[in-house]
Amino acid sequence: MQKLLIALFALVSLAATAAPLSDTEKAALAGEWRGDCANPKAPSFTLEFAVTGGEIFIADPARGRLMLSVKTTDADGEALTLGFLTEGGWAFKREGAALVSQDPPKEFPALKGLRFAHCRPAASRAALKLGPDAIDFLSVMMPPDYPTFIDAHEKEGCRAKAYRYVSVDLVGPLDFALTRGTLKPGAKGGPPVLGGATTYAIDAAEELPNVVRLTVTPLTGPNKVRGAPTKISLVVGVESSLLTIPEWDEVYRRCTIRALAGG
Repeated sequence: MQKLLIALFALVSLAATAAPLSDTEKAALAGEWRGDCANPKAPSFTLEFAVTGGEIFIADPARGRLMLSVKTTDADGEALTLGFLTEGGWAFKREGAALVSQDPPKEFPALKGLRFAHCRPAASRAALKLGPDAIDFLSVMMPPDYPTFIDAHEKEGCRAKAYRYVSVDLVGPLDFALTRGTLKPGAKGGPPVLGGATTYAIDAAEELPNVVRLTVTPLTGPNKVRGAPTKISLVVGVESSLLTIPEWDEVYRRCTIRALAGG
């Protein structure tokens, strides 16, 4: 009986040592982790905590990509465990500045034992002077809506199959960007075709009543060469789903990811 009590006490003591990470510790954990920092095709995952509360984007060329909400982030000595909102999690062992995958999500069994290095920290948000409501409304990477803005002149609205669009990423965490382009249906039921896209780095953002002013810089070519910066305004219309960019003489409608998928 005494041995059983000692064993139970030991288990309780071990369980009690696991503790949630502080906001500072989460900020240090955020950014891109990769199996090989020099290999862009190596398996990777990216963590964001600052505005979503916890999101992970996993990419493995052999198994595809997956984005999950992170509900818990607990540490116990060398052990680190991410708990997901839906189910399951991902356990790691800390080895110096690296994380060794111990128990990956079931969709990525080959990642077990892989050593991940922290290749890129999260970008600074100091120049983004925005409240949470503005980020929720605008950002394509913000759950649960994940909104994209499509040409307001499309008669089918968010159910349109071909349209001009603007997407605004104010979540990051590696960088912040605005993209303009077109989407057309794929051939014979294939995936949609994106075309004519121009990506702009968002260098600064300021929120004013009913308008967000952005400083953006166009990025060209595979090396993302920076052009000349410019300022644009994102003006919310009287109908709150509409967004006007007067500098480009364009009006867009806010569409959630569910609406664009026909849900």
